[in-house]
Amino acid sequence: MRVFGPQSMLVLLLMVAAVGGLAYVLARQGPHVGLRIGAGVLAFALSSVFGMALVNRFYDYYQTWGDLVDDLAGRHPGVQALPPGGGKNLKTGGAPARDGLLVTTALAGSKSRISREGLVYLPPQYFQARYASARFPVLELLHGSPGEPEDWQRGLHVTTTFRSMVDRHQARPSILVMPNINGNAHGAGGSQCLDRPRGARNDTYLAEDVPTAVETSFRAEPVGAHWGVAGFSEGGFCAANLALRHPGVFGLAGVMSGYFQPLPEHGSDPFGGDARARLENDPLWRVTNAPPAARLPAFWLMAGGSDRGDVADARLFHSVLQSHGQDAPMVTIPHARHTYAAWNPAFPKFLTWATARLGDPAQGTAPTPRPGKLPPVGPAGVPGDGPPPPVHQIKRS
Repeated sequence: MRVFGPQSMLVLLLMVAAVGGLAYVLARQGPHVGLRIGAGVLAFALSSVFGMALVNRFYDYYQTWGDLVDDLAGRHPGVQALPPGGGKNLKTGGAPARDGLLVTTALAGSKSRISREGLVYLPPQYFQARYASARFPVLELLHGSPGEPEDWQRGLHVTTTFRSMVDRHQARPSILVMPNINGNAHGAGGSQCLDRPRGARNDTYLAEDVPTAVETSFRAEPVGAHWGVAGFSEGGFCAANLALRHPGVFGLAGVMSGYFQPLPEHGSDPFGGDARARLENDPLWRVTNAPPAARLPAFWLMAGGSDRGDVADARLFHSVLQSHGQDAPMVTIPHARHTYAAWNPAFPKFLTWATARLGDPAQGTAPTPRPGKLPPVGPAGVPGDGPPPPVHQIKRS
C-alpha cells in the first residue's frame, strides 16, 4: 500500500489532525466571524472527504490518486467507440499493434431483446500482420453489483494488466468482453444474471446474444472450448451458473469471491416460488447431482482469506468438484476481504490459468470442439418428486 495513497492510514490520520486543528481554530477565534465560518466550512469538507476515504479503505476501490481522478473526470484512457460489426474491419499496425485497443460497442441480442453497451479489449496481436486472419479465444468478464463494465478497467486495470502479461508471455492473447450484466447505467441493482419470466432475460443475453454479437463483430473463435467466463462477487455467481447452464458455450469459469447458490433479492424469491427454476440456477446443487460421467466446465476459484464466508463457499464448491475428479485451482489471498485489494492480485493468476486452457489464436476456419453438456434438471429433480436432493445451505457473511 502506498504511504500517501488513497487507502493509506497516514492520509486518514492527517485528515483527522486537520479536522481537529480547524475545530480548535473554530472554537478559539472569538469574534473573528469570517475566520470561524471559513474554518467551519473547511472542517465540514474535510470531514466529508474523510468519510469517503474511510469507505474507500474498506472497499479498496481507488488504489491510486490517478484512479480517483480518472473516475471523477469520466476518463477511460484509450477507449474508442465502435459501431456494431466494425471490429472485423480494423486496420493492422499503428499504436493498437503495440497497446491493443479498448472499445465500447453495442452488444445487442435478438433472443433476449436486450441491447446494452459493453467494453471489448482487443489485444495487440489482433492488429499485427501475422495474426491478420486469426480468430481469437474469448473471455467474458462479469462485474459485481452494484457495478458496471468499467469496473474492470477502473478497479482491476484489466487492459494494462493483460497487455503486460501477454508481453511477458504470462498469458496468451485473447479478446476480453465486459458486458453489462444488469442494464443499469449507474451500476445499481443486481440481476444475478437470471432469466425472469416477466422481466429481463439476462441469462439468455449473456450466454447467447453476447457471444453471437462478439462472433459477428470481431475475429473471435466460435463458442465452446475457446470461450471462458469469469466474474467477481455477484459476477462470480453468474460465471459459475452460466458455465454450468451453458457448457457448450463456456469451457471454463473463474469465480472470484463468488457464491454458489442464488440469493434472495430485496427479501423475496427471485424465482417466484418455482422450485425447478431455483435448482436449474443453483451451481452447487447442479454439480452435487451431476452424473459421474458428466463433463463439467473447468473451474478456477478464489477468495480473500479474511472473508470467512467467501472462503467457506469456495471450499465447499471445491470439495464437490473434487468428488467429480476435478482438482480446480483454489487461490486464497491472505489478509484480503471481499474487495478489489483481493481481486487485483488474484486476477493475473486467473488470466495465466485461463488463457493457457483457451489456447492460442487460431489461423483458418476449422470448427472447434465443444464441451459436453450437463443434463437439464427434470421433473424428478424437483423436491417432493422422489428422494429429496442433497442441498448445501450457504450462509453469507
